[in-house]
Amino acid sequence: MSREIIDEMHQLSHNDDRRYHLLMMGVKQMLHEQKMNRYRWLGRLKERRRQRSIQADRWE
Repeated sequence: MSREIIDEMHQLSHNDDRRYHLLMMGVKQMLHEQKMNRYRWLGRLKERRRQRSIQADRWE
């Protein structure tokens, strides 16, 4: 094989590795954002439950 073909194959492999790395970074970021949104949602739900505490009225 000529040196040009080997260099081109190496460059393609490098580009594929870079794309894979960027894809994994994007997926991790998406999952992290989903996780944070879930925690915000649970926090709001817990806050609503605390605010609507049931109090007994006076007996007459």
